[in-house]
Amino acid sequence: MNLKRTKGVLFLCLIFSLLTACSYREFEDSLKRELNHDEDVHVNEAIVPEQPAGDEEDDGLFFIGDTIARGGVEYTLNDVHISKNINEVGLDKVDFFRRTRIEDNGDIESGYKLVTVDVTVKNINYTDYELRTNPDLERDKPNLFIEYLIGFKDELEDPNGPFTIESSYFSEHPPIEQDQWNDYSQFLLDHGEEVDATVGWFVPIDQLNEEPLYYINGYAGRSEDQQYFYIISEGEIVYRD
Repeated sequence: MNLKRTKGVLFLCLIFSLLTACSYREFEDSLKRELNHDEDVHVNEAIVPEQPAGDEEDDGLFFIGDTIARGGVEYTLNDVHISKNINEVGLDKVDFFRRTRIEDNGDIESGYKLVTVDVTVKNINYTDYELRTNPDLERDKPNLFIEYLIGFKDELEDPNGPFTIESSYFSEHPPIEQDQWNDYSQFLLDHGEEVDATVGWFVPIDQLNEEPLYYINGYAGRSEDQQYFYIISEGEIVYRD
């Protein structure tokens, strides 16, 4: 009897140990999953303002004729165009980075329109990191990246976003033989210099006719710090009241 009782106790201890180990492993796995989930959580903090900006550094909305100043660079929005053929705005198909939506006669693919903005970019005092830190660099002018993103309000503020549209055209792009357009959106601009540039996107007509569209300034920073030119509403170009 004692032997049987001892075996029974040992068996129960073994079962308890196994259950305890399983429970601990389940708890540990659950904790790991929770920690990994927390690390993967994305919070979109982009909020498109509703009120017009009061000055160049305001966080309100900007319009045609306004200037945004940030990071030592000024962007002035001069004009906006909505086109169904690239010839309407005097553009050449060979200069487009993405050109699959352009027909041979310049027409834009059905269901899309070309949205272009004319901007003046002025380098007040911006110097890129490479130029600041490399005394042997061959160039002596700062290297800038054009602001190349637009977006619709709902997609910019989407909890899983922001979702944006990348440009297909930049008038000041380097020659194609220079690095095969890997630096298409880059340009050199010295302190005190300015350049007039055109940037363009292919945009779905359905969205264009229904949703507010914005040109984003500060895409390289945090989404909550970005500023916005309000460019199109219900298919019409937007001007400051």
